[in-house]
Amino acid sequence: MKYDELQTYFNHHCRIKLRSGKEVFGVLWEEMPDRDRAIYFASYIEHKKLMAKRRQSSNVAFSDSLRLASDDILGVEALDT
Repeated sequence: MKYDELQTYFNHHCRIKLRSGKEVFGVLWEEMPDRDRAIYFASYIEHKKLMAKRRQSSNVAFSDSLRLASDDILGVEALDT
């Protein structure tokens, strides 16, 4: 999918179909480090934990999250409203 299409789904609980053929459930969000834009994926619960930690400290590492390229994502369906 194109990056612009994905932006609508950032920070929402979604069903995501990956290029590998897997279908996963979780949350996509973006981070914009100095060098390049990055899209991350984590389960819904892990995303909630990461964002809570981030509110307490801006220096949170996303090592438990999966970094994806927009080309890795074939389809997204929002599950929350």
